[in-house]
Amino acid sequence: MVMLAPYAALMLFCGFIPLLVSIREVANPSWINLEGSYTTLFRILKDFRVVPDLKHALFLLAVFVPFTMVAVLAVSLLLDSTPVRGNTLMRLIFILPGIASGGISIMVWMFFLGRHITWDGGNVQWLIAGIAFSSGAGSWIVIQYGSLRSIPHEVIEAARVDGCNRLQLALQIKIPMIARYIGYMAILLTAGAIQIYAEPALLTGWGLTSNWWSLNQVAYSYAFQTADFAGGTALSLDMLLPSVIIGIIFVVRTDFLKRDSYQ
Repeated sequence: MVMLAPYAALMLFCGFIPLLVSIREVANPSWINLEGSYTTLFRILKDFRVVPDLKHALFLLAVFVPFTMVAVLAVSLLLDSTPVRGNTLMRLIFILPGIASGGISIMVWMFFLGRHITWDGGNVQWLIAGIAFSSGAGSWIVIQYGSLRSIPHEVIEAARVDGCNRLQLALQIKIPMIARYIGYMAILLTAGAIQIYAEPALLTGWGLTSNWWSLNQVAYSYAFQTADFAGGTALSLDMLLPSVIIGIIFVVRTDFLKRDSYQ
C-alpha cells in the first residue's frame, strides 16, 4: 500500500478528478449549445475541421503506428539475438532520441529541411509521422528489449535444441511470449496518434499555415481561443473514448494483468 500510495494519489488528482470535472463541464452552456447539455459531445463533431483532422489521425494510425511497431520489434529482436560488444552502448544510443522533447526533434528536422518549405497536405503528414517516430521509437526499443530479456533462458535453449534458427526463434517463440507488451505498445501508440498535438502545433511557427491540423488543436482552439470550454472538453472526451475502449478490450481479452507472464 505504501508503494501504491503515490501512484494512487497522482491517478486520483491528475486522472479521475479532472475526468469527472470534464464530464460535468460538457453540460455547461456554450455557443454550440446555448442551453447546455451532453448533446455537445455529438454537436462538436459537426465542426468543419473535425473530418479533415480525423483523416490526419487515421493516416497516422495507418502509417506511423504499424511502421513504428515493426521497426521497434525488428531492432529489439536484433539486439536480443546478437551478443556483440557494446550492446549496452547501443541501447543508450537508441534511448537518447526519446530523452529529447518533441520541440527539440522538430528543430532538428527543420534544420535539415530548411525553413522555406512549401507546405501541402502530403508532406505535412509524412513529416509529422517522421518526427513522432524519431522521437519515440528509441524508448520503445529499450522497453521491448527489456521484455525480451525477461524470457526464461531455459525456453530459448529448449527451442534451439529443437532446431529453431534465429528467425523461427523470433517469430514462433519470442514474439508470442511478449505479445502483451506489444499490445501495450500498440495502445499507447494509437492514443498518441489520435491525440497528437505538439508536433503540428510547433510546426505552425515554421510556416505551417493550419493551426488546427490535429483534433487536439481544435479542442485547444475551442477552450483557449474562443473560450468555449464545454466544446473543447467535449472533443477531448470524444478523443479519449476510443483509447479507453481499446484499453478495456485489451485488458479483458488478454492475460496482461496476470502475474504469471508465461501461462
